[in-house]
Amino acid sequence: MRTFREVARLGSFTKAARSLGYAQSSVTSHIRSLESRIGMQLVQRLPHGVRLTPSGDIFHEYANRIFHVVDEMSNALKPSGELEGRATVGASALLMETRVGALVQDCRYRYPKVQVSPRQLVISNAARAVHANEVDLALVHGDFVGAGDLPAGLTVEELPDLEVVPVGSVELAHSADRGRALSQVKVLAVDPDCSSHQVMVTALREIYGIEPQVIEAGSVGGARELARVGYGVAMLPAESVRAEGEGSGLAVIPGLPRVRLGVRALWAGRELSAAAVSAFCDVAVRVGRQRETQPA
Repeated sequence: MRTFREVARLGSFTKAARSLGYAQSSVTSHIRSLESRIGMQLVQRLPHGVRLTPSGDIFHEYANRIFHVVDEMSNALKPSGELEGRATVGASALLMETRVGALVQDCRYRYPKVQVSPRQLVISNAARAVHANEVDLALVHGDFVGAGDLPAGLTVEELPDLEVVPVGSVELAHSADRGRALSQVKVLAVDPDCSSHQVMVTALREIYGIEPQVIEAGSVGGARELARVGYGVAMLPAESVRAEGEGSGLAVIPGLPRVRLGVRALWAGRELSAAAVSAFCDVAVRVGRQRETQPA
């Protein structure tokens, strides 16, 4: 079942084998044995990878439930009461860059037997990923979904906002004719679902009369590098820009707006969550409270 779940997650026997440390023939054997026991085809082979059959989708949902129950039972039976287990945490690109590392580190300190597996996801897919048990918890920023669209059984925890700032090359930031310089660069979008780059597009239109081209940078690192070489401007987390310091080749562009984006944690209701998820949520809230009390 663990092999099946990894195949379903990665969509590939080869990637699942690499992730689990098995030979690919072992993964194939596990899936065939499982299909033989169930009496149904669970995985459809494709020219490039695999996908679940309708029966496989149903089996996947129940397998995830089983693993959650096993984790809860294991923790409930521990006489010491020490939290233990694994939490798969999905995060939007900007949060993966700025928040997740610190949260994982703090979680390891407070709950040394809790294992956290981070995974990047797009904002619009967060609620569905949690509901489908693809991740145990999701950290997202901005307007990820309307309140009425949340699947039943999901819990939402408000966390401290994320400030994003307009960033470009040092030459662009100090240009004597900034309007002309901005007209020659692209707007770099890290996550297509994040509204911050649209704020920059609107500002460029209203302040400088520019209709910029928007391109997807693919990652925070990609956006940072493209901005550094003068190809474009991007809305990046203020804390990550400050961390780079002088000599990074990046600067905040004067005259363009800064934006504060709401941050939320989503997970299945606490009564269904593994102890590890509750532990990570506890850490996220603790760290969030510390951030709120720290001076800017």
